[in-house]
Amino acid sequence: MIDTAPRTFVLVHGGGHGGWCWQRLARELRARGHDVWTPTLTGFGERRHLGGPDTPFATFVTDIVHVLDHEDLHDVVLVGHSMGGVVVPRVAEAARERIGRVVWLAAVVANDGETLLDAVPQTPEVARAVTIEPDGTARTDHRLMAEVLMPEGTDEDRAWVTARHCAYPPAALVEPGRLSAFRALDIPASYIAATADAAIPLALARTFAARLPDARYAEVDAGHDLMITRPRATADGLEAVCAEAAANTDTDTDTD
Repeated sequence: MIDTAPRTFVLVHGGGHGGWCWQRLARELRARGHDVWTPTLTGFGERRHLGGPDTPFATFVTDIVHVLDHEDLHDVVLVGHSMGGVVVPRVAEAARERIGRVVWLAAVVANDGETLLDAVPQTPEVARAVTIEPDGTARTDHRLMAEVLMPEGTDEDRAWVTARHCAYPPAALVEPGRLSAFRALDIPASYIAATADAAIPLALARTFAARLPDARYAEVDAGHDLMITRPRATADGLEAVCAEAAANTDTDTDTD
């Protein structure tokens, strides 16, 4: 039986997204009694006017650390999606005393010195939607990208994402990983993979999960933006990998 004790989730979005992408999952988690925070990183979503192509990666870390500090959050389940997987271990370094567990959700786990571009070779699907310029700038066809992110999504889902999706920040693409520093913190870790992910294919996601110390692992039958298309199954997966006595679990029932 899954432990569903109330928890505090801080959900960190990936590139091109914003706090808006968590709306459905946040509603599901709150309905189950959890406390949920969905900050938007500088330069994204409703804060896109505050950033620019030269926004340093450290700003994204500071964005989340300030939420933890100003809201006085403790024993946080810190969840990073996609690019957020590069952000959350740095946040854990900066706010160790506030973090109870870090969860990578269809996210990048970068080794020391490994950039996101190194860690995640472009799949054919992503290559059709995103062109990486020589300076590291990502030129994105947002309509095509929405199709990549949610192959199981409806036309309405894709239109909703296309209207909000923005350019990928060059700083995040070339930020070197610091996995050994995270491992030294001795914070419990988990990984949730999306089985139909066209951005981080399942085999690569399993490799990422294996990089984490004693990580609890689950799978959700969905594409990369599982928090949008499969919020209920994603919430099931989060509860499973956070449970006090959880065993590794596959959470692949489509009930949304």
